[in-house]
Amino acid sequence: MTTRAALPQRGYQRRLPADESGLAVTVVDGTGRAHGPFSFADLPAHGQVRAELIRAFVACSSPHGPWQSPASVRSGHALARSFLKQLQPLGIDIESLANLTVEQWWAWRASVESRNRWPGQVSVMRTLLRHCPEVPALTLRAMAHRTSKPRRRLRSSYSPNEFTRIRSAALKDVRAAEARVRRNTERLQAHWAGEPSGVEGAVFMNGRNWDAGELLERLYRSGRLDPNSGYRKPATSVSELLGHPSVAPTNALFPTKLETFSLMVLLVCDRGYNLSTLTSLQVPEVAGQDHRGEAVLLTHLDKPRRRRLRHFTHSHTGPGARTLELGMSMTETARAAARDMGHPSDQLLIAASSHNATTHPSRVFLVEGLTNGGTATEWSSRHKVAGDNGEPLMVSLARLRLTEQVVNRKASQNSDAVSEDTYRSPEALTAALVADVILQGQADALTHAHDTMPMRWVDDASQVETSEETRQALREHRLDTATGACLDHLHSPFAPAGTPCTASFLNCLACPNAVATPAHLPRLATLRSALENLATAAPDRFASMYATHRDRLEDVLAQAVSPAEITRAAAHATDHDRDLIERLLRRELDG
Repeated sequence: MTTRAALPQRGYQRRLPADESGLAVTVVDGTGRAHGPFSFADLPAHGQVRAELIRAFVACSSPHGPWQSPASVRSGHALARSFLKQLQPLGIDIESLANLTVEQWWAWRASVESRNRWPGQVSVMRTLLRHCPEVPALTLRAMAHRTSKPRRRLRSSYSPNEFTRIRSAALKDVRAAEARVRRNTERLQAHWAGEPSGVEGAVFMNGRNWDAGELLERLYRSGRLDPNSGYRKPATSVSELLGHPSVAPTNALFPTKLETFSLMVLLVCDRGYNLSTLTSLQVPEVAGQDHRGEAVLLTHLDKPRRRRLRHFTHSHTGPGARTLELGMSMTETARAAARDMGHPSDQLLIAASSHNATTHPSRVFLVEGLTNGGTATEWSSRHKVAGDNGEPLMVSLARLRLTEQVVNRKASQNSDAVSEDTYRSPEALTAALVADVILQGQADALTHAHDTMPMRWVDDASQVETSEETRQALREHRLDTATGACLDHLHSPFAPAGTPCTASFLNCLACPNAVATPAHLPRLATLRSALENLATAAPDRFASMYATHRDRLEDVLAQAVSPAEITRAAAHATDHDRDLIERLLRRELDG
């Protein structure tokens, strides 16, 4: 017997993922992880406005909504809170978003743009309000007016040397953290196996002495050493006992937030990952080995802004794979401890929390917010990487991502067009890095010009490197053609060697045997005027038959005299010159 499933009654709506008050929302992402709660309880209600924004926030952070990363959800929550706080100071007195006018939207937007030139906040609020069915259609149309990103960045890319120094500092940090974690993990495993940990001495805590193995096991089981456990330092501290006095006891087995940030720096330098991709990065998959016997790793990435193309895969070999292997080794013990505490995570980026006020597994380890709270500033202060000017550098993941594309001259996580137009072309460093290519291109262009426009201008026949007999013939105009003078008509590039040249006299402009002197200038000026008239009267015929000749003629004249002198020379042209040019263009002189 089969029974028909009961369907929801008409008008049923899914319950909001909020607490009993409806003012604290918990978001569950596509992997089943919960984020939040995101509270609105301490904000002014403004009638129904707060409740309407909460419903829109839930819609935007739902599995089918536009906010698919924890960072996007946090940004949306922060901006919704800010919006509610700003309504009264801006004089926006509404009881529902159905009353939000175009003028009020522009007042809020102007307030935001007066403080921040980047359109991010406006774009996020536009997305949130679009998911409010109460917002009037006219206001939605006004909101559709987008703001372009400033073409000029506040910060340019790092120099190649600065980029290398930042990466080197991060790599040194990750290597030190990985060695510390691996060493202490091996000590812990030895303790579990009933073997000596290899560390002499103990620390007095809770009324007795604890050896290294016991301390590491306690740390592994709870994720921290309780500061209220009676731990004191009569002779040595936990960090000194374990051989890393500059690092907190908690970080014997787990990387610090700054060390995990160093891993992020390396991944940005190597692959140009942006923040949303980094925060979604899971432990790589080992796909096999390359021809050198080194591991080939696969990372399955998520870039929410790509929508249906958001999921993609990268392969890593060589130095890139070794960086990931360091990161996996540095963070593996933290993931194992979180799993044994009932809070498993497959995130590559994980760190020990610096807040010891809780023992809940989700708070003991950080898998989100690794760049919040001035992490980049703290990292920069710790490492003191010097810029090219000797001043300390402030490290920025966005600048590193920009520099990676400029230095490597390729797209990273974006299309070739976006990489070229948005990232590389506006950067002065791009021109500096390709200066050799630009110079070679200029040299090739000059060579091409010499090859295609070889008629030479000489002020006097004595400048021509030929026999005295030929120079005398040049002076006496016995070598003249319709455009210049020919020094050797038996060795033309337009006819077999040893045979007389029969090419059009217009091709003299492209012949290495041709020269022009001041005596030929009136005729050349006449030819220039005739070509200009032809370009105006019959542009199609000119483009197909005479444009190249005109360009070569301009090159010869540019070598010779100024535009004013060309005008004067045209005035001195004889009827014979004009008749010769007219016959030349009518092809009556062709052999």
